[in-house]
Amino acid sequence: MSFKFFSLFIFSFLVLGLNSQTPIVDVDFNDCNITDKGSLGESIILINDAECNCGLEGESFEFDGVKDGINFDNKVNFLFNSNFTLEFYFTVDNKFDIVDLVSFKNECSGDSSFSIQYYPSINEIRFLAKGAEFENVELKLPLDDSQCWHHFAVVRNEFKYFIYLDGKISEKKNAGAKYVYSDRNILSISNNSCDYDINSRFLRFKGRMDEFKIFNYALIELELRGRRILSDKILNQDTTIYLGDSIGINMSATCADNFNWTGKQDLSDPDVLTPYIKPKKSTKYFINFLMRGRTCSDSIFIHVLDKEKLDCKGLLVPNSFTPNGDGINDVLRISNSFIIDELKSFEVYDRWGTRVFKTLDKNSGWDGLYQKEKINPGKLVYKVSYICKDEEYLSQGIVNLLR
Repeated sequence: MSFKFFSLFIFSFLVLGLNSQTPIVDVDFNDCNITDKGSLGESIILINDAECNCGLEGESFEFDGVKDGINFDNKVNFLFNSNFTLEFYFTVDNKFDIVDLVSFKNECSGDSSFSIQYYPSINEIRFLAKGAEFENVELKLPLDDSQCWHHFAVVRNEFKYFIYLDGKISEKKNAGAKYVYSDRNILSISNNSCDYDINSRFLRFKGRMDEFKIFNYALIELELRGRRILSDKILNQDTTIYLGDSIGINMSATCADNFNWTGKQDLSDPDVLTPYIKPKKSTKYFINFLMRGRTCSDSIFIHVLDKEKLDCKGLLVPNSFTPNGDGINDVLRISNSFIIDELKSFEVYDRWGTRVFKTLDKNSGWDGLYQKEKINPGKLVYKVSYICKDEEYLSQGIVNLLR
């Protein structure tokens, strides 16, 4: 075996091994309990009586903003002195002051600690790491009001930290040296030691938390995006249909107390999440979800074409797609397959001329795999041969595969 091949084998093995790791701490709150299902088997203490409620893939815990909280025992403490990823999903109802979401400290102003905070007045999430001997690290990202559930993660990779929030990545900040956190710290949800300081502006977290996990390695942006659990989202992409046709709506899970569609006159039933929509003209439809006084929304644009005015030469194939598993733009498809009466072939070729995909189904698409392996990012060529109005056409172009 050559050294080059052996090195590639070892690298591939390490990457696959890394990505196959399970969380060290895994609290999904399902079945209304706070058992750690991760490999660490952390003991967890529920403070007061947080309420079990609707979650992303089962149940979540709802904190009252007054007394509810969670403490983890010290078995988890060693994780934060090397590479780690801490992630969770949350909804937040607080309106004032500084809100304690998650903290790892033993006193309000103590060094060698970190905290994850929400600032309602500026709608911002912050991560602050304080070191006794090192420069503080502060990272910030704005909170998107159009979403009810938020996906957050903080990642440490050697000297650098970054935070992730709903698909956005903060700048990466260098701590200057590896932080060594105090072994007396307590990891907590909504139980920051500042909550007991009458002079502090910290408030307990009011809202829901779900899918709380810690990994003992640094997840990369692609992995974080791939872990996103969709909620309160229309799963259909914007589309084009013929005048007189309808489209059925697919919806992700939701914990909304109520919802409201626009364009109700075009819906088969405006009182269901998944109606059929039959537009008379090109229209953008919105659905607004109401959850505990907060409104979040999503939309779909349906372009309507008159079949009598159809342009057979106007076949549309996206110029890029991102097969990263986040449920958005994961598959390369013909956008307006409705103009095709018969598909002769839809093919994709890599830069070396290898055909990596072929289908005879005009509604099928390519997921970015070739022989069950991921294709590297880059430019590829597509070719579509089809029949429209009894004539044969060929459309070809360049598509960018992004990961």
